[in-house]
Order: sequence, then structure tokens, then C-alpha cells
Amino acid sequence: MHEHQEHCNCGCGHHQEHHSLHPHGGGLTEAQTAFLHELEHHHFLPVARFLIESSREDDFSSVALAPVYLRGPEESMEWVKETGAMLLEMEEKGYLALDYDYPLEGYPYTEYRQSDLYAYFCRTIEEAKGRPGFLGDTPVLELGSIALAE
Repeated sequence: MHEHQEHCNCGCGHHQEHHSLHPHGGGLTEAQTAFLHELEHHHFLPVARFLIESSREDDFSSVALAPVYLRGPEESMEWVKETGAMLLEMEEKGYLALDYDYPLEGYPYTEYRQSDLYAYFCRTIEEAKGRPGFLGDTPVLELGSIALAE
């Protein structure tokens, strides 16, 4: 990846020089490049993961869906899975970091709490509670952040 200083022409309205990360032969897709551009502007973005935990077994915790990045509460499962796969690939390549130990301070995560997907996830856990031997009876929305890798 090659780094250089230039105005990004993205229409974001900033007037100073913009430090852009443009892949020159880096193998990034257009969607990955666009996401990195957005992350560069905001410095940090919200992310979450859906966990299944147990009220009976303290050590039971399972990741049901991660990473979950939402632009709004109506995002489809297909879009979230595709975006999640893209984020994991970019993390593996060293472009960004997904961190569930550091949620964004002061960010309400409203689009996550009110999302159709999280409501569906909670309903699914509620329906499964009555099944014999099913330990996962508690849906958990674990909040985190996305940052450019250092």
C-alpha cells in the first residue's frame, strides 16, 4: 500500500490536506477502499457482535454473528454477512482492527439496539429457550469499535 498526501475529492467538505490510504496493487476491492476512506474520516466506527450466553452456565458464551457493522437499523442479514466477511478480511490483511474491549465512548449504538436483525436474534433465542438441553437463553449485544490498524 502506498501512502500520499492529497485532497481526496470525496465531497466531505474538509479544506486541509487529507492523508489518504490508497492501495496501489494492494488487492483491495472498491468496497474495501470506500470503507477505509470512511474509517479514515471518522477515525473510529461502531461494530458489535451477537452473543448467546446462559443464565445457568457462567462459562457458556457463543458468538452467533460477528462482526456486525450497521449503517442503519434496517440492514439485511445478507448485507451484514457480506460486510462482516469484508471486515474480517481487511483485519486479516492488517488494514483495520476490530475491538470488542473498547466500545465508542458516548456513542449510543441505537441502530444496533433497534435493528431488525437484533430483534430477530432475540426472538430466535426466546423461541429456543424451551428446547431441552439448550443452554443459550440470553441474547447479548457486545459493543465494540473499528479503527485503522497502526
